[in-house]
Amino acid sequence: MKMEVFKSRENQRVRRIVAGDMEAFRALVQDYHPLAYDLAFKTLNDSQDAEEVVQDAFVKIHRALGGFRGEAALKTWILRIVLRLSLNRRRDRARSAWQRLGLHLGDDGETRDTATAPNPETLCISRETRQLLLSWIDELPDHLRQVLVLNSLEELSYEEIARILQIPLGTVSSRIYTARKKLLNQLEQHKLLSL
Repeated sequence: MKMEVFKSRENQRVRRIVAGDMEAFRALVQDYHPLAYDLAFKTLNDSQDAEEVVQDAFVKIHRALGGFRGEAALKTWILRIVLRLSLNRRRDRARSAWQRLGLHLGDDGETRDTATAPNPETLCISRETRQLLLSWIDELPDHLRQVLVLNSLEELSYEEIARILQIPLGTVSSRIYTARKKLLNQLEQHKLLSL
């Protein structure tokens, strides 16, 4: 019942925007901007690119709302647009896949408490392992990287990913499994994982 009420409100909002209610559109942008920016930033790992993609996305959303059929949730529809624009921007930048997806860490690794900071040897090994992992991620096909990012970084459910990418739920599951398996195999082959 709650979902139907929410969907009804969203459909009313869409109708108001299509009818020219700019206040309703401003409210939509305010509601969804943080989520859209977060996805764009994690895909691009660049705040300026992310903000530009989000602005482009909302311009596109405003123009396309008349064709919104309500088959998917408005959130899903918006995130799908943001993801596609982000992936297009990422390809255009011609950076390594790891950076394009926003998964890399700085050269110093993650922020650490100095009391538990690893020794120089551990840091060296960690950097080498990270560089190997970066190259393996770079080798993954786009369709595997996409689901991995959406699930691991955005913490979206398999169902949400299926709606955003417009693929069956089983495909999401198998792609995530395949991506993780490929990375696990690489870690095992290089003796970086003890089972």
